[in-house]
Amino acid sequence: MSHSAEAVLADVPVTASLALSSERLRMFFTQKRIILAHIGKRGVASPALASFFGRLSGALEDLFKSGKESVAKRGLKGASPDQILALDKDNFSINYDDVVTVEVSGFGTLYRIVMVTKDEKLRFTTRASPEFLKLLTQYLGEKVKAD
Repeated sequence: MSHSAEAVLADVPVTASLALSSERLRMFFTQKRIILAHIGKRGVASPALASFFGRLSGALEDLFKSGKESVAKRGLKGASPDQILALDKDNFSINYDDVVTVEVSGFGTLYRIVMVTKDEKLRFTTRASPEFLKLLTQYLGEKVKAD
């Protein structure tokens, strides 16, 4: 399928929780699909280490990784949907037709998102503006359920 007339219309930073880390992503909205672009990973301290030293190691990780991640973000700026997908082997897209439901909960600027597609269930968090819910509803319509 050709996506030549497709353009990025909006984007939002999101985080996906993994087993032992979290993945920083950028969620791009186009006319036809959502594109999830890999920005970087973050380690998560075990509950026993969630003390001062755990927070300190997280801060150091942010310091060392933020430069690499800002380079990745710059590569995404102004890129076409196909270019975004080609920038990283972990980048992927979800056609709007493949989304079954999106459950959004949260308040203020912190949202939890559970997106169920025909193939998988994805969980994200984002610190986005209240416009984020409007954006989801604009592209996914009645598939979006907000608490």
